Amino acid sequence: MITRQFPITQTVDYTFDGYQPEDLIFFDIETTGFAADSSYLYLIGCAYYQDNSYHMIQWFSEDIREEANLINAFFEFVKPYKVILHYNGSGFDIPYLLRKCNLLGLDYSFQQLNSIDLYKKIYPYKKLFKLKSFKQKSIEAYLNVQREDVYDGGDLIQIYQSYLGKKHYETLRKSRDPNAPVSNPSEADMLLHQLLLHNEDDIKGLLSISPILNYVDLFEKPIRILQAGIDQGSLFIQFEISANLPVRISYGNDLIHLTAYKNNASLSVQVYEGELKYFYENYKDYYYLPAEDRAIHKSLAHFVDKEHRVKAKPSNCYTKKQGVFAPQYDLGISPYFKNEYQDKLSFIEIHTDFLLQEETLELYVAHLLAHIL
Repeated sequence: MITRQFPITQTVDYTFDGYQPEDLIFFDIETTGFAADSSYLYLIGCAYYQDNSYHMIQWFSEDIREEANLINAFFEFVKPYKVILHYNGSGFDIPYLLRKCNLLGLDYSFQQLNSIDLYKKIYPYKKLFKLKSFKQKSIEAYLNVQREDVYDGGDLIQIYQSYLGKKHYETLRKSRDPNAPVSNPSEADMLLHQLLLHNEDDIKGLLSISPILNYVDLFEKPIRILQAGIDQGSLFIQFEISANLPVRISYGNDLIHLTAYKNNASLSVQVYEGELKYFYENYKDYYYLPAEDRAIHKSLAHFVDKEHRVKAKPSNCYTKKQGVFAPQYDLGISPYFKNEYQDKLSFIEIHTDFLLQEETLELYVAHLLAHIL
Protein backbone atom coordinates (compact mmCIF):
# COMPACT_ATOMS: atom_id res chain seq x y z
CA MET A 1 0.00 0.00 0.00
CA ILE A 2 1.22 3.47 -0.90
CA THR A 3 0.42 6.35 1.44
CA ARG A 4 0.83 9.81 -0.01
CA GLN A 5 0.39 12.94 2.13
CA PHE A 6 0.98 16.53 0.99
CA PRO A 7 -0.28 20.14 1.32
CA ILE A 8 -2.63 21.66 -1.24
CA THR A 9 -3.41 25.28 -2.12
CA GLN A 10 -7.18 24.87 -2.33
CA THR A 11 -9.44 26.54 0.21
CA VAL A 12 -13.09 26.11 1.16
CA ASP A 13 -14.89 29.36 0.43
CA TYR A 14 -18.01 28.40 2.37
CA THR A 15 -18.91 28.38 6.05
CA PHE A 16 -20.48 25.22 7.41
CA ASP A 17 -22.64 26.48 10.26
CA GLY A 18 -21.65 25.12 13.66
CA TYR A 19 -18.33 23.68 12.49
CA GLN A 20 -14.72 24.79 12.26
CA PRO A 21 -12.50 23.83 9.30
CA GLU A 22 -10.69 21.39 11.61
CA ASP A 23 -13.96 19.47 12.01
CA LEU A 24 -14.30 18.68 8.31
CA ILE A 25 -12.90 15.91 6.15
CA PHE A 26 -13.57 15.55 2.42
CA PHE A 27 -13.25 12.16 0.76
CA ASP A 28 -13.61 10.19 -2.46
CA ILE A 29 -12.87 6.60 -3.44
CA GLU A 30 -11.82 4.83 -6.63
CA THR A 31 -12.94 1.29 -7.47
CA THR A 32 -12.96 -1.13 -10.38
CA GLY A 33 -16.77 -1.24 -10.49
CA PHE A 34 -20.01 -0.24 -8.83
CA ALA A 35 -20.77 -3.45 -6.90
CA ALA A 36 -18.59 -4.08 -3.85
CA ASP A 37 -19.14 -7.84 -4.11
CA SER A 38 -17.63 -8.09 -7.58
CA SER A 39 -15.10 -5.24 -7.78
CA TYR A 40 -12.10 -3.91 -5.91
CA LEU A 41 -11.35 -0.76 -3.92
CA TYR A 42 -7.93 0.57 -4.88
CA LEU A 43 -7.76 4.20 -3.76
CA ILE A 44 -9.15 6.44 -1.02
CA GLY A 45 -8.35 10.14 -0.86
CA CYS A 46 -9.11 12.73 1.82
CA ALA A 47 -8.59 16.45 2.33
CA TYR A 48 -8.38 17.97 5.79
CA TYR A 49 -7.45 21.25 7.49
CA GLN A 50 -4.34 21.45 9.62
CA ASP A 51 -1.92 24.24 10.59
CA ASN A 52 -3.96 26.93 8.80
CA SER A 53 -4.05 25.18 5.43
CA TYR A 54 -5.52 22.18 3.65
CA HIS A 55 -3.72 18.90 3.09
CA MET A 56 -4.39 15.67 1.24
CA ILE A 57 -3.78 12.05 2.07
CA GLN A 58 -4.18 9.13 -0.32
CA TRP A 59 -4.05 5.39 0.31
CA PHE A 60 -3.38 3.40 -2.84
CA SER A 61 -3.53 -0.37 -3.27
CA GLU A 62 -0.60 -1.82 -5.18
CA ASP A 63 -2.31 -5.21 -4.96
CA ILE A 64 -6.01 -6.10 -4.93
CA ARG A 65 -5.40 -7.99 -1.66
CA GLU A 66 -4.68 -4.70 0.14
CA GLU A 67 -8.31 -3.53 0.37
CA ALA A 68 -8.48 -4.13 4.13
CA ASN A 69 -5.29 -2.09 4.63
CA LEU A 70 -6.82 0.88 2.81
CA ILE A 71 -10.06 0.68 4.77
CA ASN A 72 -8.28 0.34 8.13
CA ALA A 73 -6.06 3.33 7.37
CA PHE A 74 -9.01 5.45 6.25
CA PHE A 75 -11.31 4.78 9.20
CA GLU A 76 -8.54 5.22 11.75
CA PHE A 77 -7.59 8.53 10.13
CA VAL A 78 -11.13 9.99 10.15
CA LYS A 79 -11.85 9.20 13.82
CA PRO A 80 -11.09 12.73 15.13
CA TYR A 81 -13.40 14.47 12.62
CA LYS A 82 -17.03 15.49 13.03
CA VAL A 83 -18.20 15.96 9.44
CA ILE A 84 -17.47 13.98 6.30
CA LEU A 85 -18.18 15.66 2.95
CA HIS A 86 -18.51 14.06 -0.47
CA TYR A 87 -20.23 14.29 -3.85
CA ASN A 88 -22.89 11.58 -4.15
CA GLY A 89 -21.06 9.59 -1.50
CA SER A 90 -24.42 8.68 0.02
CA GLY A 91 -25.28 6.92 -3.22
CA PHE A 92 -21.96 5.18 -3.84
CA ASP A 93 -18.84 5.74 -1.72
CA ILE A 94 -20.34 5.19 1.73
CA PRO A 95 -22.48 2.12 0.95
CA TYR A 96 -19.57 0.66 -1.03
CA LEU A 97 -17.18 1.00 1.90
CA LEU A 98 -19.72 -0.37 4.38
CA ARG A 99 -20.33 -3.39 2.17
CA LYS A 100 -16.58 -3.97 1.88
CA CYS A 101 -16.32 -3.80 5.67
CA ASN A 102 -18.99 -6.47 5.90
CA LEU A 103 -17.29 -8.68 3.33
CA LEU A 104 -13.87 -8.29 4.97
CA GLY A 105 -15.12 -8.63 8.55
CA LEU A 106 -14.12 -5.09 9.52
CA ASP A 107 -16.07 -3.36 12.31
CA TYR A 108 -16.32 0.21 10.99
CA SER A 109 -19.17 2.63 10.38
CA PHE A 110 -19.88 6.31 9.66
CA GLN A 111 -22.18 6.74 12.65
CA GLN A 112 -19.89 9.16 14.48
CA LEU A 113 -19.73 11.48 11.48
CA ASN A 114 -22.28 13.97 10.21
CA SER A 115 -22.46 13.25 6.49
CA ILE A 116 -22.90 16.13 4.01
CA ASP A 117 -23.51 15.10 0.42
CA LEU A 118 -23.04 18.13 -1.82
CA TYR A 119 -24.83 16.35 -4.67
CA LYS A 120 -27.95 15.64 -2.62
CA LYS A 121 -27.93 19.13 -1.10
CA ILE A 122 -27.98 20.92 -4.45
CA TYR A 123 -29.95 18.40 -6.55
CA PRO A 124 -33.39 19.89 -5.64
CA TYR A 125 -32.18 23.17 -7.16
CA LYS A 126 -30.58 21.72 -10.30
CA LYS A 127 -32.87 23.64 -12.67
CA LEU A 128 -31.17 26.86 -11.60
CA PHE A 129 -27.89 25.83 -13.16
CA LYS A 130 -29.27 24.67 -16.54
CA LEU A 131 -26.62 21.95 -16.85
CA LYS A 132 -26.89 18.93 -19.15
CA SER A 133 -25.13 16.76 -16.58
CA PHE A 134 -24.99 17.01 -12.80
CA LYS A 135 -21.67 15.23 -12.30
CA GLN A 136 -19.01 16.84 -10.15
CA LYS A 137 -17.05 17.89 -13.22
CA SER A 138 -20.12 19.78 -14.50
CA ILE A 139 -20.35 21.71 -11.24
CA GLU A 140 -16.63 22.43 -11.45
CA ALA A 141 -17.06 23.80 -14.96
CA TYR A 142 -20.04 25.91 -13.83
CA LEU A 143 -17.88 27.49 -11.11
CA ASN A 144 -14.87 27.75 -13.47
CA VAL A 145 -12.79 25.29 -11.44
CA GLN A 146 -9.81 24.02 -13.45
CA ARG A 147 -8.47 20.46 -13.27
CA GLU A 148 -5.45 18.75 -14.81
CA ASP A 149 -6.96 15.26 -14.95
CA VAL A 150 -8.81 14.36 -18.16
CA TYR A 151 -10.18 10.91 -17.26
CA ASP A 152 -13.36 9.71 -15.62
CA GLY A 153 -13.80 6.83 -13.19
CA GLY A 154 -14.64 4.37 -15.96
CA ASP A 155 -11.41 5.12 -17.83
CA LEU A 156 -9.38 4.47 -14.68
CA ILE A 157 -10.53 0.87 -14.35
CA GLN A 158 -8.52 -0.08 -17.42
CA ILE A 159 -5.63 2.13 -16.32
CA TYR A 160 -5.52 0.41 -12.92
CA GLN A 161 -5.56 -3.02 -14.54
CA SER A 162 -2.72 -1.92 -16.82
CA TYR A 163 -0.85 -0.59 -13.80
CA LEU A 164 -1.10 -3.94 -11.99
CA GLY A 165 0.22 -5.73 -15.06
CA LYS A 166 3.08 -3.30 -15.67
CA LYS A 167 4.02 -3.23 -12.00
CA HIS A 168 4.14 -7.02 -11.85
CA TYR A 169 6.19 -7.18 -15.05
CA GLU A 170 8.68 -4.54 -13.87
CA THR A 171 9.08 -6.21 -10.47
CA LEU A 172 9.59 -9.60 -12.07
CA ARG A 173 12.09 -8.22 -14.59
CA LYS A 174 14.09 -6.48 -11.88
CA SER A 175 14.23 -9.64 -9.78
CA ARG A 176 15.58 -11.60 -12.73
CA ASP A 177 18.01 -8.95 -13.96
CA PRO A 178 18.82 -6.23 -11.37
CA ASN A 179 21.09 -4.48 -13.89
CA ALA A 180 18.46 -4.23 -16.63
CA PRO A 181 17.87 -0.60 -17.71
CA VAL A 182 14.67 0.92 -16.33
CA SER A 183 13.07 4.09 -17.64
CA ASN A 184 12.48 6.86 -15.12
CA PRO A 185 9.61 7.21 -14.62
CA SER A 186 8.67 3.69 -15.54
CA GLU A 187 5.44 2.82 -17.38
CA ALA A 188 3.92 1.68 -14.09
CA ASP A 189 4.89 4.99 -12.47
CA MET A 190 3.20 6.97 -15.23
CA LEU A 191 0.02 4.95 -14.85
CA LEU A 192 0.16 5.41 -11.09
CA HIS A 193 0.45 9.17 -11.60
CA GLN A 194 -2.74 9.19 -13.68
CA LEU A 195 -4.62 7.20 -11.05
CA LEU A 196 -3.51 9.40 -8.17
CA LEU A 197 -4.04 12.59 -10.16
CA HIS A 198 -7.68 11.77 -10.91
CA ASN A 199 -8.46 11.20 -7.25
CA GLU A 200 -6.45 14.26 -6.25
CA ASP A 201 -8.36 16.48 -8.66
CA ASP A 202 -11.66 15.02 -7.47
CA ILE A 203 -10.80 15.91 -3.88
CA LYS A 204 -9.48 19.36 -4.77
CA GLY A 205 -12.58 19.92 -6.88
CA LEU A 206 -14.76 18.94 -3.95
CA LEU A 207 -13.22 21.72 -1.87
CA SER A 208 -13.48 24.20 -4.71
CA ILE A 209 -17.16 23.55 -5.45
CA SER A 210 -18.25 23.93 -1.82
CA PRO A 211 -19.53 27.48 -2.59
CA ILE A 212 -22.27 25.79 -4.66
CA LEU A 213 -24.03 25.35 -1.30
CA ASN A 214 -24.69 29.10 -1.33
CA TYR A 215 -27.49 28.36 -3.78
CA VAL A 216 -29.10 26.11 -1.18
CA ASP A 217 -28.80 28.95 1.33
CA LEU A 218 -30.65 31.25 -1.06
CA PHE A 219 -33.73 29.07 -0.56
CA GLU A 220 -33.23 27.86 2.99
CA LYS A 221 -31.80 30.75 4.98
CA PRO A 222 -33.45 34.03 6.10
CA ILE A 223 -33.69 37.02 3.78
CA ARG A 224 -34.01 40.77 4.36
CA ILE A 225 -36.30 42.93 2.24
CA LEU A 226 -34.60 45.95 0.65
CA GLN A 227 -37.46 47.42 -1.35
CA ALA A 228 -40.69 46.48 -3.12
CA GLY A 229 -43.01 48.17 -5.60
CA ILE A 230 -45.22 47.87 -8.69
CA ASP A 231 -43.87 48.79 -12.11
CA GLN A 232 -45.25 48.06 -15.59
CA GLY A 233 -47.53 45.23 -14.55
CA SER A 234 -45.07 43.50 -12.25
CA LEU A 235 -44.36 43.40 -8.54
CA PHE A 236 -40.64 43.84 -7.94
CA ILE A 237 -39.08 42.74 -4.65
CA GLN A 238 -35.39 43.25 -3.97
CA PHE A 239 -33.91 41.44 -1.00
CA GLU A 240 -30.62 40.56 0.66
CA ILE A 241 -29.78 36.88 1.05
CA SER A 242 -27.72 34.97 3.61
CA ALA A 243 -25.42 33.67 0.89
CA ASN A 244 -22.69 34.72 -1.52
CA LEU A 245 -23.56 33.38 -4.96
CA PRO A 246 -20.41 33.06 -7.08
CA VAL A 247 -22.26 32.93 -10.43
CA ARG A 248 -25.28 35.02 -11.41
CA ILE A 249 -28.51 33.06 -11.84
CA SER A 250 -31.63 33.97 -13.77
CA TYR A 251 -34.59 31.62 -13.62
CA GLY A 252 -38.35 31.77 -13.75
CA ASN A 253 -41.71 30.61 -15.06
CA ASP A 254 -44.75 32.32 -16.58
CA LEU A 255 -45.50 34.23 -13.36
CA ILE A 256 -42.24 34.66 -11.48
CA HIS A 257 -38.64 35.47 -12.39
CA LEU A 258 -35.68 35.32 -10.03
CA THR A 259 -32.27 36.91 -10.50
CA ALA A 260 -29.51 36.70 -7.91
CA TYR A 261 -25.79 37.33 -7.58
CA LYS A 262 -23.50 37.50 -4.57
CA ASN A 263 -25.72 38.52 -1.62
CA ASN A 264 -28.48 40.32 -3.53
CA ALA A 265 -31.55 38.95 -5.28
CA SER A 266 -34.76 40.19 -6.84
CA LEU A 267 -38.10 38.70 -7.79
CA SER A 268 -40.34 39.96 -10.57
CA VAL A 269 -43.93 38.77 -10.17
CA GLN A 270 -46.59 39.27 -12.83
CA VAL A 271 -49.60 40.95 -11.23
CA TYR A 272 -53.29 40.81 -12.11
CA GLU A 273 -55.22 44.07 -12.19
CA GLY A 274 -58.99 43.79 -12.11
CA GLU A 275 -61.72 42.01 -10.17
CA LEU A 276 -61.36 38.87 -8.06
CA LYS A 277 -63.50 37.13 -5.49
CA TYR A 278 -63.03 36.61 -1.79
CA PHE A 279 -64.68 33.35 -0.70
CA TYR A 280 -66.03 33.09 2.83
CA GLU A 281 -65.09 29.83 4.51
CA ASN A 282 -68.22 29.43 6.66
CA TYR A 283 -70.60 29.39 3.71
CA LYS A 284 -73.45 27.89 5.81
CA ASP A 285 -73.73 31.24 7.59
CA TYR A 286 -74.35 33.10 4.32
CA TYR A 287 -76.97 33.66 1.64
CA TYR A 288 -76.20 34.25 -2.02
CA LEU A 289 -77.95 37.15 -3.80
CA PRO A 290 -78.20 36.18 -7.52
CA ALA A 291 -79.22 39.65 -8.65
CA GLU A 292 -76.20 41.25 -6.99
CA ASP A 293 -73.83 38.28 -7.53
CA ARG A 294 -72.52 38.32 -3.96
CA ALA A 295 -73.08 36.71 -0.59
CA ILE A 296 -74.29 38.30 2.64
CA HIS A 297 -74.23 37.04 6.20
CA LYS A 298 -77.41 35.55 7.71
CA SER A 299 -77.54 38.36 10.21
CA LEU A 300 -78.31 40.71 7.31
CA ALA A 301 -80.48 38.35 5.29
CA HIS A 302 -83.77 39.37 6.96
CA PHE A 303 -83.45 42.69 5.11
CA VAL A 304 -83.66 40.84 1.76
CA ASP A 305 -86.84 39.23 0.41
CA LYS A 306 -86.68 35.43 0.40
CA GLU A 307 -87.27 35.27 -3.35
CA HIS A 308 -84.08 37.28 -3.89
CA ARG A 309 -81.80 35.08 -1.85
CA VAL A 310 -80.69 31.42 -1.77
CA LYS A 311 -78.58 29.48 0.66
CA ALA A 312 -74.95 29.95 -0.22
CA LYS A 313 -72.69 27.17 -1.48
CA PRO A 314 -68.89 27.11 -1.32
CA SER A 315 -68.75 28.15 -4.99
CA ASN A 316 -70.93 31.26 -4.66
CA CYS A 317 -70.17 32.41 -1.13
CA TYR A 318 -68.07 35.40 -2.10
CA THR A 319 -67.72 39.13 -2.35
CA LYS A 320 -65.91 40.89 -5.18
CA LYS A 321 -62.90 43.16 -4.99
CA GLN A 322 -61.23 45.46 -7.51
CA GLY A 323 -57.51 45.90 -7.15
CA VAL A 324 -53.98 44.80 -8.03
CA PHE A 325 -53.18 41.22 -7.06
CA ALA A 326 -50.13 38.93 -7.02
CA PRO A 327 -50.31 35.12 -7.20
CA GLN A 328 -49.57 32.63 -4.44
CA TYR A 329 -49.41 28.85 -4.83
CA ASP A 330 -51.00 27.91 -1.53
CA LEU A 331 -53.14 29.69 1.03
CA GLY A 332 -50.29 30.91 3.21
CA ILE A 333 -51.15 34.62 3.23
CA SER A 334 -54.63 35.91 3.98
CA PRO A 335 -56.90 37.39 2.87
CA TYR A 336 -56.60 35.67 -0.49
CA PHE A 337 -58.71 35.97 -3.62
CA LYS A 338 -59.58 33.72 -6.53
CA ASN A 339 -61.28 33.91 -9.89
CA GLU A 340 -63.33 30.77 -9.24
CA TYR A 341 -63.71 28.68 -6.11
CA GLN A 342 -62.05 25.56 -7.56
CA ASP A 343 -58.97 27.43 -8.79
CA LYS A 344 -55.71 26.18 -7.27
CA LEU A 345 -53.97 29.50 -7.77
CA SER A 346 -54.96 32.24 -5.36
CA PHE A 347 -54.00 35.91 -5.17
CA ILE A 348 -53.15 38.45 -2.51
CA GLU A 349 -53.94 42.12 -2.84
CA ILE A 350 -50.97 44.42 -3.38
CA HIS A 351 -51.50 47.79 -1.74
CA THR A 352 -49.34 50.35 0.03
CA ASP A 353 -49.66 48.73 3.44
CA PHE A 354 -48.65 45.35 2.03
CA LEU A 355 -45.53 46.81 0.41
CA LEU A 356 -44.48 48.29 3.74
CA GLN A 357 -44.95 45.10 5.78
CA GLU A 358 -41.46 43.58 5.71
CA GLU A 359 -42.43 40.48 7.67
CA THR A 360 -45.28 39.69 5.26
CA LEU A 361 -43.05 40.38 2.26
CA GLU A 362 -40.39 38.03 3.64
CA LEU A 363 -43.04 35.36 4.07
CA TYR A 364 -44.24 35.93 0.51
CA VAL A 365 -40.73 35.77 -0.95
CA ALA A 366 -40.00 32.55 0.94
CA HIS A 367 -43.27 31.16 -0.42
CA LEU A 368 -42.36 32.04 -4.01
CA LEU A 369 -38.84 30.63 -3.70
CA ALA A 370 -40.28 27.38 -2.39
CA HIS A 371 -42.46 27.03 -5.49
CA ILE A 372 -40.44 28.57 -8.31
CA LEU A 373 -38.63 25.31 -9.08
